[in-house]
Amino acid sequence: LPLFRRLGGFSAYEYLERRFGLAVRSLAAGIFMLWRLGWMAAALYTPSLAIAVASGHREHIVPIVIVLGAIVTFYTMAGGIRAVIWNDVAQFCVMFGGLAATLIIILLTVDGGFSTIVSNVTKLGPDAPVSDAKGGLLAYFFLPMPAMGYLLSTLVTRIATYTSDQVMVQRFQTSKSIREARRGFLITAIGVAAWMLALCFVGLALFTYFETQGPPPPEIRANEDQLFPYYMGQVFPAGLTGLVIAAIFAASLSSIDSAINSLSTVAAVDFYHRLFRGRADAALGGAVSDAERRRQLWVSRAITLVVGLIGIALACNVSKLGTIFEIANKLVNGFTGPLLGIFLLGMFTKRANTRGVFLGGLVGTCVSLYAILWSSPGLLNESFAFLLGLFPAAVANGGAVLSFIWPAVFGLVVTLLGGYLFSLAAPRVTDAAREWNWFAITARPLPREVDTPRAATPKPAADEPTLGGREAT
Repeated sequence: LPLFRRLGGFSAYEYLERRFGLAVRSLAAGIFMLWRLGWMAAALYTPSLAIAVASGHREHIVPIVIVLGAIVTFYTMAGGIRAVIWNDVAQFCVMFGGLAATLIIILLTVDGGFSTIVSNVTKLGPDAPVSDAKGGLLAYFFLPMPAMGYLLSTLVTRIATYTSDQVMVQRFQTSKSIREARRGFLITAIGVAAWMLALCFVGLALFTYFETQGPPPPEIRANEDQLFPYYMGQVFPAGLTGLVIAAIFAASLSSIDSAINSLSTVAAVDFYHRLFRGRADAALGGAVSDAERRRQLWVSRAITLVVGLIGIALACNVSKLGTIFEIANKLVNGFTGPLLGIFLLGMFTKRANTRGVFLGGLVGTCVSLYAILWSSPGLLNESFAFLLGLFPAAVANGGAVLSFIWPAVFGLVVTLLGGYLFSLAAPRVTDAAREWNWFAITARPLPREVDTPRAATPKPAADEPTLGGREAT
């Protein structure tokens, strides 16, 4: 927060151009777009699966994806960052309302209530993945769900989200001061912790319910993503089923609209204006003619529409990566490692230079993609069979399958090591390193920030383009 508040700007990746140059900035922006398109696809697929299963019409998943994607793309395109912010506020209330209803109903339907649910916290179900850990360090990477590995992967993903994610940086940049941004960070941290803890309890309660009431049908048991919607359809009162499905939609929409807006921002600022138009970042915030203002608005809307269509197409095919939990760790979190590595090299090293970091980031991204494919035998067999020879013992023939938690970690390690080692082979560049490292930037005074009364905050013009959420500042 102190670094980005001092830099200002529209895009988080403007910093990388100042530190390393345009090539590294464009690479990081491209990695971000891969990351958030994967996130968007998973977030569209999840509520569509929930409503299809709860209603007993699993064949309707693709039409639901298309309708939901079209709705969220339209209101984001029409309203910009202001639509995103106010929809997120409403969705937050619906999310926690649906979660509260879920917890109450589960406690009422599980025999023994809270104490019985908590007593099952150490049990393993009959289908729990268990592997023999013998074989040394290498075998650890092939365990389905190693606890310390998952903790490390989650740590990498969370740090990347608050360091190099345009979605999160944009949210904090729309606040009026760093004081308000810090409040927002604390509220986010507390809210996420409470939300995740409650969801873990819901999962444990579902385990307890099916253990006492008997297992679900085989077709449901074969796909754990369908357990909760099936439970809702069987147990929930009719009205509350709709509320909880609305909460699932709200949780997804609050991610999708932010992702679309941020993807549009990066595409407009980092690619269209910076590369195609050759326009410096400072020019975006200056006075522009009405014709240019309208051009920026329509470019932003066109990019939003294209992003929405790509996200919908990906969401219709994302189920090939496995369960929702696996999709989140592969597709959603897989690209966080290389992006975080690029920012860490820029902030905290003085030896890293443009050529080294660009090559390190490129190799780290390729390693993340390789790890994603290695952990997805279904996707390899269906869509990338021509690459099977690149994987040990060929996954299709019973070869070792990498755990789905490692793509982000592998990408970070390779980017850090590769970026630094490649930099050693290139000439030392000291000026940018001295001026744009984390310590130098945060030593500068903050720009003057005044918490003005809400009524005194000027509203943007109706046709003002929303390139980075700065209209709310």
